[in-house]
Amino acid sequence: MIPLVSFIGKSESGKTTLLEKIISELKSKGYRVGVIKHTPHDFDIDHEGKDTWRFTKAGADVVAAASTNRIAFIERVPQEPDLDQVQALFEGKADIILTEGFKTSNTSKILVLRQEDHREQLHYNGEILATVIPRLSPDGIPVFSPKEIGNIVDLIVRQQWGGGGPLPELLLPAAQN
Repeated sequence: MIPLVSFIGKSESGKTTLLEKIISELKSKGYRVGVIKHTPHDFDIDHEGKDTWRFTKAGADVVAAASTNRIAFIERVPQEPDLDQVQALFEGKADIILTEGFKTSNTSKILVLRQEDHREQLHYNGEILATVIPRLSPDGIPVFSPKEIGNIVDLIVRQQWGGGGPLPELLLPAAQN
């Protein structure tokens, strides 16, 4: 199974901005990065009137749009898939998966808090690897400022692949190509 780390926190805590920076840093180290965004609301990536939207509206259960450099896969599901099911779709395509959300999944997590947030306000499952907050935390879990992207990435790499320092590039499947 592909290593997975979930970034959790309240709305507007900076999760998306932090993830953008984490993704860029992981890419600069040669990783193939997958991202899964949890949304409790219904959503649509199609645009009304476009062919794929029309196929879905007509009742197609699965629609794919493919171009020279992207593919989008839209599938109707009878119920929300669990994280393992979505993670399986990334097999062979990513070295690591980062998620935004999935706070109740049993995954390793990085907690992103605003100054006024408190860890106890979030109900989550899984191990907290670190907290990203603009102040210090006394609970023994590593604490990072949102600007310490390299240190956060190093923590993720060590936790997912082991080792006391930065992971040698040759251990990365993407770097071997």
